[in-house]
Parts: sequence; structure tokens; C-alpha cells
Amino acid sequence: MSIRVWLGDGMAEPESDIELKIDFVEDEGSPARVFEIAAQIIRAFEDLDRALISSVDSTISTTMVLEDVEKSSLKVFLRNVLKQLDDQALKDLDWKPLVGQYLVKSKRVAIEWLDRKIDDDQPAGIEDLTERLQKLAAETDVRHIPDYPKLNPARIAQPLDELQRAKSKFLPDEGLVITLGKEDYRVDLSSTWMPSEHMSEVKGDKILSNTTDMVLVIKKPDLLGKSKWQFRHGKKNLSVPITDEQWLKEFHEGAHPLSPGDALSVRMRHVAVYSEKGDLKESSETIVKVMAVIKNAGPAPDLFEDR
Repeated sequence: MSIRVWLGDGMAEPESDIELKIDFVEDEGSPARVFEIAAQIIRAFEDLDRALISSVDSTISTTMVLEDVEKSSLKVFLRNVLKQLDDQALKDLDWKPLVGQYLVKSKRVAIEWLDRKIDDDQPAGIEDLTERLQKLAAETDVRHIPDYPKLNPARIAQPLDELQRAKSKFLPDEGLVITLGKEDYRVDLSSTWMPSEHMSEVKGDKILSNTTDMVLVIKKPDLLGKSKWQFRHGKKNLSVPITDEQWLKEFHEGAHPLSPGDALSVRMRHVAVYSEKGDLKESSETIVKVMAVIKNAGPAPDLFEDR
């Protein structure tokens, strides 16, 4: 059997930007296994997109949102959303198709790069990969400047490691075909080496990023949409922004009423910047997805007390 996942613009099936087709063996292991693999690949692509965007324009953000599910054939449709902050340089330019094509081309280059055979003691040459990706960013010409920022090899290695981990979870006789644009590419599932383990020492700051699903008790919501929310996680107090614009829109329209003691089930992105010596220079946390409001029967007695 197979599962097909579309990562695209929400149009009809042939118009999708990216399609994942997973051929799997029935009745082998937990039924959730195949969906977990698909979710892991999607998260890796999301993280890779965020890293790639940094070479084009720091004001652009990219997210993938669920567009549709067809129960009959287990098809999951996702829509890639590109947004940018108030940047005058991009206001009068139809930049979204250009950046969208850049992300698709870059993923194709990265997937093919991962399918190479690498010896245990052989450098992966990730600097060559980031140089190719930087050239693809420059081809968008959205900034009308010749020099586009270099991609951090350590930052690119993280989502590529995640893709390799997902590939290692396939069973024998299973397969993965990724369609980018109009071209199918059958992924080599036997190639699961980790880019981070084949990197030479990279000078400069090292940026590490990961996402975690958490439940956070709400201490103080942001009612104006211009500041951070305040939460409690166990005994720790957190002040974190929410960037899930669809949920925020629904919240401000009254679709998600909150009461004392309520909590949010969220997906949190953690980013840490380390110096060459390994010292933590800065860190940040952002809620990128709100999955549910968890209602409480009554207010907890210490919710409004700082400890």
C-alpha cells in the first residue's frame, strides 16, 4: 500500500509543489509508524525551508499548513504559506513564485546530495552544498543585489540529519518517491549517513534548532497581538510569542474563549546560538503551532502568583 502527502498551494492534485509517496508493507508494526515517518519528513522540510529562507530575505517566513485530507486513499494535502514583514523592497515585487521555486529546487538538490555514498571517514562536503543553495537563492533576484547571505552549514545539517533518520525507519521492500514540481525522484533509503557526523570544524557561531510538542498553562494571554504570552510549564515561567497566525486570527475573533486554568497544546520551536568555544550566546522559543485549548474545571490556586 502507499500513502501520498502533498505539500503545495492547496490547488488540485497535479498543481501540488511537492508530493511524498510512501510505499509501505501492510501489517508490519504499529499502524502509526508510517504516519510518524511522513510527519518527520514534513517537519524536516519545514526546518530546511526556514534555513533556506535566511539566504533570500530575513523578513520572509514560511510555514506548511494542512489543506485537506482524503480518507478514502489516505492523502494528506498541505499548503506552503510564504509571508513577509513590512519590507518596502518586496512590496512591489511578485516574489512568492520566485521564492517558492527556490525552495522546491533547493530541496531537490539537498535530497540528491543525501543519496550519495559516503565512507565513514569521508567529509560530506556540506560547504559545497550550501554554496549551491546560495547560488539558487541569488537566482531569485528578489533583493536586486548580487550578494546573498551564506547559509550556515551546521544549520542546514540539522534538517538533513532529520531526513536521514526518517529514511532509516523504512522497512525492507518499502519505498519513498518525492515529486518536486513535475519530476519524480525515488529516494535511496539505504543512504542514511548523518551530515553532522561528516562535517569539518566550521568557524563561527553554531545555530541549533528543534521543535517539541508541549502543554503550557496560560498565565496571561496577549490580547492586543503585539506582545508575548505568559505561560507556566511545571514550575517554570515562560514568556513566548505565538506565530500561528490562523489560530491567532480565530482567537481574536472569539473562536477560542479562555478561562483561568486553561492550557494550550502547542508545538514549540527552540533555537540556540553557540560560540565557537561552545558557549551559549543566545536562545529563543517560539510557538509555531497551537493544536488545542485544554479546558480546566476551575482555576488553579497559584496561577496568578509568581514563584
